[in-house]
Amino acid sequence: MSPVGAPHLADVVVIGVGNRWRRDDIAGIAVLDELRERVGDEVELVESDGEPTRLIDAFERAPKVVMVDAVVTGADPGSVHRFTDAELPAQMGIGQSSHLVQLVETIELGRLLGKLPNGLVLIGIEATDFANGEGMTEAVAVGVHEAVVAVLRELAA
Repeated sequence: MSPVGAPHLADVVVIGVGNRWRRDDIAGIAVLDELRERVGDEVELVESDGEPTRLIDAFERAPKVVMVDAVVTGADPGSVHRFTDAELPAQMGIGQSSHLVQLVETIELGRLLGKLPNGLVLIGIEATDFANGEGMTEAVAVGVHEAVVAVLRELAA
């Protein structure tokens, strides 16, 4: 049973965005893989390739959404960032990833359509290698473990 005022885990969906075949781009999905072992069926975990309509559909599954994705902001590789939906538009110009600009646009579209949840947080893992192939860089693999802790903190908040 959740403490008074704490969200029920069923009220949160975690979306891991990425591509298993583009090196560091797997970071968001790798976080989901690790979370599955820790939260089981208590939390809905959704794997996404970042396609906007499917993301917006996933936004509607719970009042709170935690998204996880590889990002490039210029910080040290493997660094973990936390952005709210309100903070993301300001971050559009600071870097790029395979999804960040598209994610910001999708979040804005979800807001315009009235489908954005009351709470949306993006946990970003600083990545460097988006080449075709399998296997994350060592720094991103460390960041994945830190991002799992960050997501668990969001679930407990």
